[in-house]
Amino acid sequence: LKSPILAVTALKVTLSEDHFVKVRALIRDLIERLNEQAKSEATQKSFCDKEMKAATDKRDKEQSNVEDNKAKISATEANIQQLTQEIADLSRGIADNKKALKEATDLRQKESAENAKTVAEAEAGKEAVERASEVLKSFYEGAAFVQYVPPNSDREGKTVSDRAPEVFDSEYK
Repeated sequence: LKSPILAVTALKVTLSEDHFVKVRALIRDLIERLNEQAKSEATQKSFCDKEMKAATDKRDKEQSNVEDNKAKISATEANIQQLTQEIADLSRGIADNKKALKEATDLRQKESAENAKTVAEAEAGKEAVERASEVLKSFYEGAAFVQYVPPNSDREGKTVSDRAPEVFDSEYK
């Protein structure tokens, strides 16, 4: 049996039984490895899906926070603008009030000076009247300068008989 062709054929026959066993084993190993890879990929896909959902939720939450903060900033800026306008209006009101107060104070000072002058003139007039009254009192104190008003007289001091017309020139005969 020194023939190479027979040796190869014999080898093929002897190996052919083992070859299918090995092939089956390889196929089983391959199937197991594919199943493990499928499980691994499923686990990895599950992990990726969970992480993707978590990342998407976090992104959405942060985007919501950004929008909320932008809204707060806008509201605050509007409030600042409104308060700035109110400050300007109130400042103008204060300036107007100060101006009115200054004008009223100046007018009051003028009126006060005029009133002081009037009071001084009135005091001088009062003193003059008191001196004149003293002079007249001393002059008439000893004199009998008394006015007599008859009873039942009018404001001119005349009675009814004084006002009666004179009807008869002479006495009755």
